[in-house]
Amino acid sequence: MEYISKIINYTISFCVGIFIITYLFRVPYYLTGKNKIVNEYYIDNFAKNIPMDYIFVLIYLCIACFIIKQLKITDTFHKIIVVALTTMIITGGFMIYFTSKKMTNSFFSRWFHTVGWVSLIYDSLLLCFIYFIYNYMENMTLH
Repeated sequence: MEYISKIINYTISFCVGIFIITYLFRVPYYLTGKNKIVNEYYIDNFAKNIPMDYIFVLIYLCIACFIIKQLKITDTFHKIIVVALTTMIITGGFMIYFTSKKMTNSFFSRWFHTVGWVSLIYDSLLLCFIYFIYNYMENMTLH
């Protein structure tokens, strides 16, 4: 039953986080200034990319939570720092990979070539916000 609660908490956190950061506050638009590519990902291909992001964010957060557990971190501030650093390392790795090659028609190739290092800031903000909500939900529902 604990896993079902975690999945529900994650799903709520992801939906609220992606809605607030991406659609309500329009953070990727302001950070990148590249409305066309942001619209392509979040508006034009919504039905394909949001489920994919659900999985990507889950993988990133699972890696961060593994590190948090291994380091026995208990306070929220340091947990969020681990989420931010984990996100920057993973996204940074993908950014270096894609930008070290010639730009192709692949969305992620075009994304990283277009927005560069700003993608690390956006991903970190998004994942930290989602994790903050998730951590709050976990503390509320497990106690």
